[in-house]
Order: sequence, then C-alpha cells, then structure tokens
Amino acid sequence: MRSTKEHSKRDSTSRDRSFYPRDKPPRFTSRVEEIKVQPQPLMDKCNPLCPLFLCGRDALFIANKPIKGRILRVPQCRLTGSDCIGGECQYATCRINSLLPDGKCAKALERKAVRLTDEELFRKIKEFEEYDISDFTR
Repeated sequence: MRSTKEHSKRDSTSRDRSFYPRDKPPRFTSRVEEIKVQPQPLMDKCNPLCPLFLCGRDALFIANKPIKGRILRVPQCRLTGSDCIGGECQYATCRINSLLPDGKCAKALERKAVRLTDEELFRKIKEFEEYDISDFTR
C-alpha cells in the first residue's frame, strides 16, 4: 500500500501536466491588456454613468428601470433615495480631476476648444496689431 504523501504528490503533478498543455499557458497568467477609460459627459455636464465619476459617500448605484418600454441604466443615490444629480452634488468627484465647480466636465470643454495652427494665430495677432496702430495714427 502506498503512503498518502506519495499518492497526493503524484496526483498533483499529474493533474498539473494533464490540465495545462505545454504550448498554452493557463488563462490566469496570460497578458492583461490595460483598458483606457475615456470620460463620457452629457453635452458639457458631468455624467454619473461615466466610469470616471465617483461619489464621495459611496452612495451611487446603478439601477435598471423600465422607461417607455425600454430598460435603461439610471444612476441612483442611496442618501436621498432618488436619481443622482451628478456633478451638482457636493460629494461628486472625478478620478482624473476633470470635474469643474459648476458641474461641467473639463475634458468635454477641451474637445470643444478651437485649436488654431501657427499661421492662423500669427494672422490674428497681426490683425490686432494693425487695429491698434491705426487708432494711434489718427
């Protein structure tokens, strides 16, 4: 009769060999890809459904509600028992600090900003300089 140590040792090694083929590593040791999370504002306002939105009191939860025959995700507040007001709440924060004091998302405003090329910028500066010079020559 075999001892229990030999039996358990043999079973564990044979199990490992048969379970994981040599050409493929196990799933849990595979490369983990980093997911880049982007802000998801509603127009300019901060969205409580955004993955970067945080509640300072940990009172935010997402409920599935039927609205006009469709199931929609609705942010709810455990403190008030009603819908979350988003960036207007005193406990609202953002993981990347893009929540402005008026409840707007700085990343949304960044996208809307008009970016001028160097040539356009120099042309506008020249227009302002010509305007200023013409006032003094009169």
